[in-house]
Amino acid sequence: MAKEYSPVISAITSSQVAGELYRASGIARQLSLAAKNSQAVVHRAGSKVAGLKVISEYFADLALKTIKLAEEINTISLAISHMAVERWRQTTLVDHLKECQKKTENNNVADIIHATRNRQMEINNKFNVEIRRLESQLSEIQQYMQASRVVAVSFRLEAIQTNEYQGMLEDMAKNIDAFSEKIKQHVLDAKSHIDRLLQSK
Repeated sequence: MAKEYSPVISAITSSQVAGELYRASGIARQLSLAAKNSQAVVHRAGSKVAGLKVISEYFADLALKTIKLAEEINTISLAISHMAVERWRQTTLVDHLKECQKKTENNNVADIIHATRNRQMEINNKFNVEIRRLESQLSEIQQYMQASRVVAVSFRLEAIQTNEYQGMLEDMAKNIDAFSEKIKQHVLDAKSHIDRLLQSK
């Protein structure tokens, strides 16, 4: 049987995750701008920095993927929040029906309780699927950011060979690295919120 999480904690967690990813997507937009700036410099430098062309294109693509994933995660978080509220309503309904059942012998009440519990189970199963999906998407962004930091090192090494553009490209590489680290931290914070939810009773 799928674990059932507290509706209140679930709603809070989904809003915390959405908040972290909203901040991460803002930084991803800065990463996108930095990548476009590096592309402009690389284009201006021409054949002298041919090796940086692929790297700067990679960063631009990475930023767009991160923004897209952040938007998808926000949609999932919103769905989880709505499910959490719905589960809370169903739980409240069952509690009221049980009180009603104590005061009456009407079989209809028992039928409604049974139907409500089935609905609760259905929502809970969907909720668990979405939580796992959310975890998967967060892991994907985290992998992107780890790759970004590795590629930023390559960018710096290539920039050394550009002479007049070296300082500018090195600064861009530092910015890209810093943005990647900030996004990664927001993703880690989002994942920690989910981990606390998964460990809750």
